[in-house]
Amino acid sequence: MTEAEKKINRFLVDVFNDVLRLEEENLARGPHKNLSVSEMHVLEAVDNAAEGVTMRELAARLRVTASTLTVAVKTLEQKGYLVRAKAEDDRRKVTVTLTDAARGALERHAAFHEQLIDRVSRRLSAGQMEQLADTLSALHGFFTDIQ
Repeated sequence: MTEAEKKINRFLVDVFNDVLRLEEENLARGPHKNLSVSEMHVLEAVDNAAEGVTMRELAARLRVTASTLTVAVKTLEQKGYLVRAKAEDDRRKVTVTLTDAARGALERHAAFHEQLIDRVSRRLSAGQMEQLADTLSALHGFFTDIQ
């Protein structure tokens, strides 16, 4: 690995760990402290999906197995964040919807992300922000391609 590649690798590892730690700390301090970061990401996936997303669609969106998702959804349902129901058009399908508690958790989580971005944007010029956005978009494209 070149020095630049080592630097990028270290940066990616550090940033991933920093964001994960900050998300965990934010959840632990708030009213939704019974949620883990991975559970919050499941709620975000449900929120970003079409109304009445099926378990199969959600598993594909999250890139997890159906059994892994079933465990997560069952836990979130027990905590009062999700509701599972048989689909009206096909009783073999199970749909997942958010509860009001989930919507509250998502609003708080979105506000946390806005605060993070606000802190970054205060340290960079508009041009640097644009350049960072372009670079991160290219990086995201790369990771999407190798999945």
